[in-house]
Amino acid sequence: MILLAQLSDTHFDLHEHNAERVEAVMAYLADLPRRPDAILVTGDITDTGRPGQYEQARTALLADVEVRFMPGNHDDRAALREVLLREPPTTGPLNQVLRLPDVTVALLDSTVPGHSGGELSAETLAWLADVLRDTPAGDAVLIALHHPPLPMYSTVVDPIRLINPEPLESVVAADERIVGVISGHMHAMGTTLFGGRPLVVAPSVASLIGGVWEVARPGEVPIDYGPDPSILLHVIEDRRLTTIVRTVPMGGRIAVQPS
Repeated sequence: MILLAQLSDTHFDLHEHNAERVEAVMAYLADLPRRPDAILVTGDITDTGRPGQYEQARTALLADVEVRFMPGNHDDRAALREVLLREPPTTGPLNQVLRLPDVTVALLDSTVPGHSGGELSAETLAWLADVLRDTPAGDAVLIALHHPPLPMYSTVVDPIRLINPEPLESVVAADERIVGVISGHMHAMGTTLFGGRPLVVAPSVASLIGGVWEVARPGEVPIDYGPDPSILLHVIEDRRLTTIVRTVPMGGRIAVQPS
């Protein structure tokens, strides 16, 4: 069994609100009797891509398990690489592969610098083809990206989702090793099918954005900063993806039912 924790849309902004929420989530993960094999942060790590925001993220997201950082549309590839990854500040797609026992995670960069919407470049799709070619036949494969590839009934996110999902959907449908696709960006949890496999969209640690049914007037953003932060825990076993949503109470845990 492989256990992956997914955090998304942390939006570090040099203020304490979002940092404290991430710190609560990381404390929860650190105290688990069965620790995650890796933590995936699926984009919008920062609010505006400033180096100081990445320094804040680096401090809050420290862990003694592997943490993988993916860019979102609010991020800056160069600053992310330089501050979080300690790499040269290049601006090309930040695609990564995570190899775990019997599980391969392909992390795709769906960002388009200067734009809020997502797109998978020819370079990224070719990179994914190479990863799949080099992945053992017995591995389960999980694909991660920031932008959802399908509409999720959000007036905020649907207009800036992945604009070219068809090539990825063909890959997912054709490869029986792929157990699912995960993303962020929506600030709410959602699930559907993509290429015949589960598509799981993670909630945001920072805030919640409501669906089309919560929009009272044109242009309204139904955002709520009050709910406790939520993360996803993905279990991959026997080439099956099981996803559990976990809300981390900012007020602490109550282990005995109140009378």
